[in-house]
Amino acid sequence: INYKEEDVAAEIGRLAPDGLDAALEGVGGTMLQIALDHLKKKGRLLQIGYISEYPHNPDAKVESSKNDVDASDLFWNSKTIQRGEQTIYGNAWPKDYGAVADCKARVLGLFEEGKIKSLVDDEEEFVGLESVTEAIQHMLSGRTIGKVVVRIQ
Repeated sequence: INYKEEDVAAEIGRLAPDGLDAALEGVGGTMLQIALDHLKKKGRLLQIGYISEYPHNPDAKVESSKNDVDASDLFWNSKTIQRGEQTIYGNAWPKDYGAVADCKARVLGLFEEGKIKSLVDDEEEFVGLESVTEAIQHMLSGRTIGKVVVRIQ
């Protein structure tokens, strides 16, 4: 779903008319509420961030007001909350990376075999530590497609 050109709520409704069993959500704000509104009665949401509510966004407070959970508290305190029969897992990143070590090896193997690929934004090239600030600004601009990479020499 291209959130810049399509109505995300309408598209989710079209693609999953019975609701979502699970959602992976890292935007917060309006997108978090859309995901919550489309979860099935016993659906699960794994929060991995809330970037629309971060301080870099001049509309962060407006975005924070657009969902019925405190995304910051949920994330930073790694809370698991119930919303009716739905379960919301805050900061769903693993705490013990040893527990996902096998997954890392599997994903890297699939990458080496060419079965998956990494999408890297190629709009601008960032080289050296002195370009990190510009790379972050570019990443937060909403113009990127894929990961933003800073090459360290």
